[in-house]
Amino acid sequence: MRIALKRDPSEPRRVVDAIERLCLDRGLSQDIIFKFQLSMDELLTNVISYGFEGIEESPVITVDIRLGEANIHVVIRDNGQPFNPLEDAATPDLSLAAEDRPIGGLGIHLTRAFIEKLAYERVDGFNCLTLTQPLGAAETEEPPEEPPDEH
Repeated sequence: MRIALKRDPSEPRRVVDAIERLCLDRGLSQDIIFKFQLSMDELLTNVISYGFEGIEESPVITVDIRLGEANIHVVIRDNGQPFNPLEDAATPDLSLAAEDRPIGGLGIHLTRAFIEKLAYERVDGFNCLTLTQPLGAAETEEPPEEPPDEH
């Protein structure tokens, strides 16, 4: 599935809703759905809010979602300013109270904590951020069977 976005602050919600519908249709765990929803909302909000400052080109933002048997794979592409969130995003100081922290960095911090594999590359004038999560990685495990009572 490919979703083309406008540079509008309401657009991340549309992508988050599409991911939820796709994942629910496939019966994925609420844990995976939540993690991707939060990550996509944070990442896309940053692209839309900051990625095109000083850029005269028309914004092109796409999200490709592929749900396979073993994983969910999402690629965010934009022709905004070169920005590798895996290296260039500020690391938040989590020891400070929320009101004392500078704004920024928390979204990619949460995404790193939630998503198993992240990769960035700049290709033909586009930022390409790839998120991959094994479908079994975040599902709740069944409790181990208790040994039979030997009495």
